Amino acid sequence: MRIAHVIAEFSGKEAMGRTVTELVHRVAGEHHLITTHAVDGRDTFAGVHELGGALETFPLGRSTALKDALDKIGPDVVHLHAGALGPFLALLPVLRPYRKLLTAYAWPTLPRPGAWRRATVAEMRSSNVLRARVFLTSVLPVPLAAAALRRAGITTVLTPDPRVADRLGKRRGLNVIRFTSGAPADPRRAAFDAESPTIVFAGRAETVRGLDTLLAAFPRVRAAVPNARLRLLLIPRPELPRILARTGAAEAVDVVTEPVPDLLAELAAAQVGTWPFKFDYTTSPPAMALVEAMAVGLPVVGTDVACVRAVLDDGVNGLSVPPDNAPALANALITLLRDEQVWNRFAAAGLESATQGMGWERVAETTAAAYADVLSGRRPHPGR
Repeated sequence: MRIAHVIAEFSGKEAMGRTVTELVHRVAGEHHLITTHAVDGRDTFAGVHELGGALETFPLGRSTALKDALDKIGPDVVHLHAGALGPFLALLPVLRPYRKLLTAYAWPTLPRPGAWRRATVAEMRSSNVLRARVFLTSVLPVPLAAAALRRAGITTVLTPDPRVADRLGKRRGLNVIRFTSGAPADPRRAAFDAESPTIVFAGRAETVRGLDTLLAAFPRVRAAVPNARLRLLLIPRPELPRILARTGAAEAVDVVTEPVPDLLAELAAAQVGTWPFKFDYTTSPPAMALVEAMAVGLPVVGTDVACVRAVLDDGVNGLSVPPDNAPALANALITLLRDEQVWNRFAAAGLESATQGMGWERVAETTAAAYADVLSGRRPHPGR
């Protein structure tokens, strides 16, 4: 089986690219990549076809290049990886001859009016929160997206996003299959440490990810847990110097901006992981680093936003607090750092939910079954 993965931009370090990478490793077949630009991970694929051009308009204006790439690959299945605009990508005439399926990673919408105070317009525009495509998906009628999929001949939609499943799942002629991913299989485990505990955050250095909230909360944590440290594993962004200028208790904050060779080791060495995102779609669901933390038994604190809610059930496998609320975040962190019984409960619950429901093998099995059904012309079974 020959599969062509079509994605606007590829990086194995981002959520969508990571999912594609894991599928390539686990689903038998010859996997090819078609994208504007492959940032990394080229060796993952049997072939990489870069079309160039702007990410936001992919692949408009590049139909000839797309056709040439597909002609060279000769795929049995074209696997489209996109957001809520994926149904319209599927309508491109050049894709008409091929059997297709779509993974819709998210249906982002503009932040509600009350959420706009959590960051400046410039900060939101520089992230995933306030892009042109987000405006388009906010006003996109669900029946129109469903009709586009049916017209394109797509009956199978895979998604990690509950909102996509809710909006498309009841539409005639579509079978929407929900999966939750991101949990690696790793034997390392975090351990409670009352003497010198560490709180860890890993991700982009952006205000929308709540780094400023975390830095505002940390002095409160230190007042209650004097030996606590904060370790920030950051992908540098232009905001970073301004964010770090707000740092309190700077002598207890470790800032790492170099690539981390073994993130799971960093997570297993910490005592609490936190991802205090401010907006529903700061990243595509699920928040991958949060899932990886659960997978090594690290208790997590998140916020009540969609990309976190996809995997974190407050009080069950972690703690959730309101976005942009430093006192609430500090209280949740203090609870986990000081109470070993509570720490053990969430360490075990997070690990169980990650290993039982979020493993990559399940995603691969679901996707392989969908490929087989698409190739056979069968309608996939809803239980998969």
